[in-house]
Amino acid sequence: MEIAGVLVHARSGLQDQVEATLLQMPGVEVHIKTDDDRLVVTIEDHVEASVADTLVNLYKVEGVLSAAMIYQHSEEVAEATTE
Repeated sequence: MEIAGVLVHARSGLQDQVEATLLQMPGVEVHIKTDDDRLVVTIEDHVEASVADTLVNLYKVEGVLSAAMIYQHSEEVAEATTE
């Protein structure tokens, strides 16, 4: 399991559009929107895309000026055993 916290800066006036696009991306959640067009986002690894791939794809979203990873955590998930 891998998770990253990302600060996304949107172009002025496009914050809602950026948020809507981000919410369509697998593993992405928007937690906070600020008055100065920044969004606090988490990315979790997903079957469709890794955290790294999703982070790179944030830059392809129309209206995104920057995306800075501010936190990252990774750990092995123990496989469930059945008896």
